[in-house]
Amino acid sequence: MNSELLKKNFYEAVNGKWIEKAVIPGDQPAVSTFLELHLGIEKTLMNLTKKWEKVPSDLPVNLQKFIALYRMTKEYTKREELGTTPFEPILQSIQNVTSLDDLHNMYKQFSLESIATPFTFDVNQDFLNSNNQILYFSAANLFLPDTSYYQDEAKKAQLIGLFTATTTQLLSLYGFEQDEVDRLLTEALAFDELLVPVTKSSVEKADYVKMYNPVSKAEIQKLSTHFDLIKQAEALVQQPVDQLIVTNLDFIHAFDDIICEDNFNIIKSWMIVSNAIKFANDLTDEIRIAGGAFRRGLSGIKEAQSKEKFAFYQAYNRFDQVVGLYYGETYFGPVAKGDVKTMVHEIIGIYQERISDNTWLNKETKEKAIRKLSTLSVHVGYPDELPPYYDQFDIKGYDQGSDLVQERLSMDRIVNQYQFDQYHKEPNKNLWFMPASMVNAYYNPSNNQIVFPAAILQQPYYSIDQSKSENYGGVGAVMAHEISHAFDNNGAKFDETGSLFNWWTDQDLEAFNNRAKDMIALFDGVETGYGPCNGELTVSENIADSGGLRCALEASKKNSDHNYDEFFQNWARCWRMKASLEFKQLLLKIDVHGPAILRANLQLSNMPEFQDFYKITKDDEMYLDKDKMVSIW
Repeated sequence: MNSELLKKNFYEAVNGKWIEKAVIPGDQPAVSTFLELHLGIEKTLMNLTKKWEKVPSDLPVNLQKFIALYRMTKEYTKREELGTTPFEPILQSIQNVTSLDDLHNMYKQFSLESIATPFTFDVNQDFLNSNNQILYFSAANLFLPDTSYYQDEAKKAQLIGLFTATTTQLLSLYGFEQDEVDRLLTEALAFDELLVPVTKSSVEKADYVKMYNPVSKAEIQKLSTHFDLIKQAEALVQQPVDQLIVTNLDFIHAFDDIICEDNFNIIKSWMIVSNAIKFANDLTDEIRIAGGAFRRGLSGIKEAQSKEKFAFYQAYNRFDQVVGLYYGETYFGPVAKGDVKTMVHEIIGIYQERISDNTWLNKETKEKAIRKLSTLSVHVGYPDELPPYYDQFDIKGYDQGSDLVQERLSMDRIVNQYQFDQYHKEPNKNLWFMPASMVNAYYNPSNNQIVFPAAILQQPYYSIDQSKSENYGGVGAVMAHEISHAFDNNGAKFDETGSLFNWWTDQDLEAFNNRAKDMIALFDGVETGYGPCNGELTVSENIADSGGLRCALEASKKNSDHNYDEFFQNWARCWRMKASLEFKQLLLKIDVHGPAILRANLQLSNMPEFQDFYKITKDDEMYLDKDKMVSIW
């Protein structure tokens, strides 16, 4: 560590040498601790895939299917031979739609095959009853990543220009003539503009409880006179539907003005453009590279993934939980699993102590918070079971007349039908939202559940060879971070069963909301060197970081060999990142997590123990007056 920088910029003091030497891979927008672990796992899995390819018959059936799909994705010669032919049935099905009535007749097929349409249905847990699953309704995403880009005329012109240039090249590769390309893009962008005023910003989406808006069948029918949404919903779930959960009320209230015959031509052009982008990955290498050009430009990525890596991920992404389960069972041993589970329950115990000792909560609210904590479901390493739809997959292969588009449509039909079949059924809470091979962790408020995949349980987050203080500053803080999400500005609205219910007294809720506002103010507008932080967008993650750090530090301090320096340094080390300017600025707009430099510096400055241990004074840049510190959990 650079001791001269310690009081000025702790993040740089710890990570400066790493940042100086770190090289951003050409096919990535950044390199970070997360990505370094990911790349190591990527190498392991790609090597395994090559090994499995030689003797696939020795594998479990679903891994055999993964290898069968991988053999298709890596056959670029065959993909070149097929050209755009695999996409032609999709294009033709859209071309055959000549009116809203036609779209109505085709909508179920489009929806089951995940063909892009201007609005979508999906089945998820009911916020008001976590033991039931109901139907949600949403508008399609915008072409640009956030509504704020449309409000900044200069930025909008720049990004729409990039989108137009890259998509023009893509459509030309599909064989469209230039005048047709110009018409399609003009009309697709015109429809995109109609969605802008009725689309939530990233800040609004971050308050996800506000996405839960039950609208009755009768009201939906009044608002959708040109397109029978209830009929489509009932066709998908094959049951009567008495309401939809609308994620954006502005969209449903404007539905008849947007989805109408007068707009049909621009809707159709939007569908052609959107699906040309969506299915580009399944065609030739030139087309898949062109299809990702806008995303790469947006994030500052210098080059497309290699053929070899892309082929692996194209198959892996379809079987990630299957491959992830093998990874977890093989590379995450029982000793580590036991140690991590012990840490989790120790952290839960610390959290319970902190709630009991809390000075701003009433006894009634404390008891309910502790009840929620005591019923928290903990999952470590890998799941006990996988979604059953993998068993239904059947990879045909080129020799049976199939291609990657046909395989994609077939698998999407199976997955989507499975999801729609869950309507009004109790959810299986053993299923995970991510594979064991993903470097991440999460809290699910509807299940009151925390999940720690095997992949993140590596250095610097965790190692049986690291000191306990380092482990607590790494994975311990991550564990406590995820637990804190049960009590952040979103999670605190759900009870111990995972249902949306106000279990707070009015006085305590007001006190909590005031502290959340303080957290917003602490981060809002703080300069990062590439733009100011948005405190409102990042508030839930900042609350979780703050609570996680405090709780993990308490756990570390209970050990006789506790070391403040090791704890604080490893926290800063975990968030090191070197990224393109474009990517860092993009994250400021759309990422609910605080910028990496603030997750290290400002979160630590916000802790009295950090200030005291390093003897930070008001003359130091890492100083924060204790009166301005924000402590919630």
